[in-house]
Amino acid sequence: MAIYLPKKIIDEFLYHAQVDYPQECCGFILGRLEKNKSLGIEYIQVQNIQEKNKKRRFLIDPIEYIRVEDLAEKKQLSIISIVHSHPDHPDKPSEFDRVHSWPGFSYVIISVINGVSKSFRSWILDEDRMKFSDEKIVIKESLK
Repeated sequence: MAIYLPKKIIDEFLYHAQVDYPQECCGFILGRLEKNKSLGIEYIQVQNIQEKNKKRRFLIDPIEYIRVEDLAEKKQLSIISIVHSHPDHPDKPSEFDRVHSWPGFSYVIISVINGVSKSFRSWILDEDRMKFSDEKIVIKESLK
């Protein structure tokens, strides 16, 4: 499986991660699912409503999730990825991420070091929810 992302979306989520630093940012990538790949069309940033430790955790308001899901449906798209940042930590899923993630989505994680987005990777949670697998990211100037 691979996720195809236009440079515009990547620029948007990298910028979002830097603006929200030192807190975790979160958002969604809307797109289309095709055989063995997903195509990113639009990035939607949402607010991290985690109350206790926004530097290490993110929480998306369920009402906001439904709003984005409805928006995707109106555009004949799907939520293909959940994006979040790891301030001053690697772009790898934590145990907390594994426990709170769902199979069927790509998870783009951005490593932000000292306020600068340094790297990002995409992950897919295995069906048994025991581990994440690295997902190939294909960067395109445009998907049109």
